[in-house]
Amino acid sequence: MKGYFETLTQRDAFTAHIDEALEPWDVWLCPVAATAAFTHRPAWSAVDVNGRSYPHVVANGAYTLPSNLSGHPAVVIPIGQTQNGLPIGMQIVGKRWREMELLAIASAIDKVVGSLQHPPGY
Repeated sequence: MKGYFETLTQRDAFTAHIDEALEPWDVWLCPVAATAAFTHRPAWSAVDVNGRSYPHVVANGAYTLPSNLSGHPAVVIPIGQTQNGLPIGMQIVGKRWREMELLAIASAIDKVVGSLQHPPGY
């Protein structure tokens, strides 16, 4: 049980650190993943990132872990497409307890970028 509470204390310290780092900014604009979207594939199959191979859940989940751990809200919006037509997203991370401000900023950015294109048939 001691290890559990030590881990919670470490998470609280991490969350406080993120709060402090985010304080001067309205939001952070961050990548969603190490790659653009990739085609459908079996779980844990490899994805190339700068010439190195990683399981797709590692390559495309690592950038969302900090806000998931700290509890900071995040929104992902499309900001373009690859040459093959696969979507590229941007993660917008906001301050805790300020979700409505985050959504307003995400909406404003989305109106400027305007890159959401539904695939045929959707």
